[in-house]
Amino acid sequence: MKTRRFTQQGFTLAEMLVAVAIASVVVAGTTSLFITFLRSYNNTTLMRNTATQASMGLERMVYGVGTNGGLRAAEASKVSVSYPSGGWRIEYRTNTWFQYSPTTRRIFNQSGKTICTNVIASTLQYFTNSCAISVTVAESAGGRVHTNTMRSLVQFRN
Repeated sequence: MKTRRFTQQGFTLAEMLVAVAIASVVVAGTTSLFITFLRSYNNTTLMRNTATQASMGLERMVYGVGTNGGLRAAEASKVSVSYPSGGWRIEYRTNTWFQYSPTTRRIFNQSGKTICTNVIASTLQYFTNSCAISVTVAESAGGRVHTNTMRSLVQFRN
């Protein structure tokens, strides 16, 4: 009589449980790492966007937009400042000005063109031959809010 020998094929239940446990730990770690990097990327993007918006807004006011010269080209004797409804307005030539409106959260010029958006605060201090402008921009995404403030001192021409 011949005896048959059975050879084991496949994995035992214990081996499968160990393999699934190891795979689960690897997947959980990878997912956690991905979420951490994604949050960091979003935070960095918010920081960059707010800094760019605030910087660009100040640059447009100081150096001008298109053929419209900015505050840097303004003559000190022709500059006038007013503070309408919680914001500010600086006029530096005939019918040439910039205005901050806290209700619309933007800075715009005489033709209504938006110079800077998402402005949550802005100050303008007027001196005899110069002015100091600060612009604070806020942006939110993914449950996070980031603000960035830029300041500039503009010396007028005499």
